[in-house]
Amino acid sequence: MEIESNRNRSKEGETIVKESNVILFQDVVKTRENIQVGPLNIQIPQGCVTAIVGTNGSGKTTLLGMCMGFVHPDQGTISIFQEQIQLEPDAALKTRIGFVGEHPNSDDNDWTADQLATFTAQWYPKWDWQFYQHYMAKYEIPLKQKLHKLSKGMRRKLDLIIAMSPQPELLLLDEPSSGLDPLSWRMMIDDMHRYLQDGKRSIVIATHIIEEVKRLADYILFMYKGQVLQMVEKDAMFDAWKEFLVGGEAEDYNHVPGLARAIQERYGVRLIANNARKLEAFLQENEIPTLQTKGLELDDILAYLIELNNEGRTIRR
Repeated sequence: MEIESNRNRSKEGETIVKESNVILFQDVVKTRENIQVGPLNIQIPQGCVTAIVGTNGSGKTTLLGMCMGFVHPDQGTISIFQEQIQLEPDAALKTRIGFVGEHPNSDDNDWTADQLATFTAQWYPKWDWQFYQHYMAKYEIPLKQKLHKLSKGMRRKLDLIIAMSPQPELLLLDEPSSGLDPLSWRMMIDDMHRYLQDGKRSIVIATHIIEEVKRLADYILFMYKGQVLQMVEKDAMFDAWKEFLVGGEAEDYNHVPGLARAIQERYGVRLIANNARKLEAFLQENEIPTLQTKGLELDDILAYLIELNNEGRTIRR
């Protein structure tokens, strides 16, 4: 699944790789108890935020686990920083990656934050104590309190700080804002943007929070039942997916270019476009008046992608 940068997007919306990839999946398959994840062919670009979005059990956590070596693929190859990993990334490669799992590590529960930081720092040559201390103070996390006594939100903030203190080139985050209050969530988004300022660092985030994707992501990877439905640049996606209210009957709009779904309403037809430019051009060329036009939310787009997939329809652009 190849993708493109904003700078290199073609006029027709084709996907073209013009920059180096931080992660590459080639024919990767992993069979779990109730699902087969893959085959996955994914290129994730460097210097960007890629959000993995999907229903529960779609394979998001498995994908991140394979990047870290916690989950071993049954077949295929995974490369990180152009280095193919075997059963798991080697020690030197891991020092370039920060990871926050879906759940905190219960083995650390009897430690304090400072003890966890001291233990972790010995494995990372670029560990930045000034960074650690600054953000511990900013988020008001107690340094000497046992971790099992921290609230869920406090523990989540600590895990994010621990992951970022080694100044990694790649952050892998599984539901990072789980348990955060709204103010801490906004602070976290701002801190992620600061982390990316050098243009070389990358973030891959599995999340179900729509606003998080809209404010942070450059690219969106849609997954469903272990398969990639689509990988697309975020702004291009929101430009492409729109809703038009027109007159007539739904069957009048079969085979219209750029159309994903025509839904009969009481006062007209709701046209769901996955290529709004093509659909709008068709309406103008045929002098069909548009009664209303609006964009679609991310969860609606995911729902339509799943419907098209279940119907065996390809995504026309």
